[in-house]
Amino acid sequence: MAKYEVLSDLLRRANLSAPDLLVADVAASLSHDGCRHLVLYLVDYEQEALRRVALAAELLADPPSEVKIQGTMAGRAFQLQEVVTAKTDDGWCVWSPVRERAERIGVLEIGFELLPDDAVQLCEDLGRLIGHLIRTADQYTDALELSRRRQPMSLAAEVQWHLLLPPLTFRAPDVALAGILEPAYDVAGDAFDYSLNGDLLTFAILDSMGHGLTSSLASALTLTALRYGRLRGMDLPAIARQIDEALIAQFLGETFVTGHLAQLDTATGELHWVNAGHPDPLLIRGSTVVAEPHTEPCLPLGFGIEDPQIGRLRLEPGDRLLFYSDGVVEARPTGGEQFGVELLRARIERHLADRLIPAEMLRRIVREVISHRGGPLADDASLVMIEWLPDNGA
Repeated sequence: MAKYEVLSDLLRRANLSAPDLLVADVAASLSHDGCRHLVLYLVDYEQEALRRVALAAELLADPPSEVKIQGTMAGRAFQLQEVVTAKTDDGWCVWSPVRERAERIGVLEIGFELLPDDAVQLCEDLGRLIGHLIRTADQYTDALELSRRRQPMSLAAEVQWHLLLPPLTFRAPDVALAGILEPAYDVAGDAFDYSLNGDLLTFAILDSMGHGLTSSLASALTLTALRYGRLRGMDLPAIARQIDEALIAQFLGETFVTGHLAQLDTATGELHWVNAGHPDPLLIRGSTVVAEPHTEPCLPLGFGIEDPQIGRLRLEPGDRLLFYSDGVVEARPTGGEQFGVELLRARIERHLADRLIPAEMLRRIVREVISHRGGPLADDASLVMIEWLPDNGA
């Protein structure tokens, strides 16, 4: 089958069959194209492993239930977001990233007896189409969601991941964003959000007091109030006050949320932000952390703010801003030193030198924070990186 026929056949099948049969639909669409085996892996919430989704028996080549991201061919395709090929004893194997826009969802592994001329392009396009189909299927079945889990998720984390959080990664011609949260299966208070409307990217990173269901509910109210204000065209101070009032009304001053509320004009690079008691972000220019942009913080949201100060910064093309919660820099082993801002800066610059994509850079930084801690994190840790890329839209 020609590439177009394979893709159109899969699209037709996926719209007609049960949503939990998506992988069987992929296998059926490739059955006449010299495909010897096919495996779909979805990335787990900690982004440590790729978890296999069950396949049609005739194409199941007894693959492992999961493969590590570090040190495997499938993991290489996931990290680089590039198609990887290798010669095998009985033909060829291709690993293609599965993604929706820039969001990294998993990896498709396909074995061929002979490698067709258009195999790499076919597999790359399949990865893109399957990414969109997974997002659609997830609305109708739990099968794919359960496939990616390595352990049970807390109720607070269920609220965060499935009611609050947008995709972790986003890219448009002039701007890109990547985020990550840990401990993934028990995250409660940390959250982030973003929305691009015309030239204006509105985004926020939040840290709700405590850890547990109350923290998740405070985050839920905060993000809803943020979206409420954004949809009504409020400016940042008005949005901050809207959130503050909602938290006070619901929690009577007994809980609070720190964070940054920000807007980036992607046409000019002008950034405005409100700091509600959060660590200053890091400004990255080229391969170096050059500054920690500061604006006078207001009280945490929920404590009764008045007129928050607006920070202003004009970015240069290619600049990146890293926002993070205190759980990143305050992570420490028992009796040991904190991870700290200086070590965070050093790790960022090392990964920049390796030319990693932002999502992969953040994944590795979180793994390094966990390693420094020597075990599971005691506090939520979140990182969000924004890139201004005006030359890409030229």
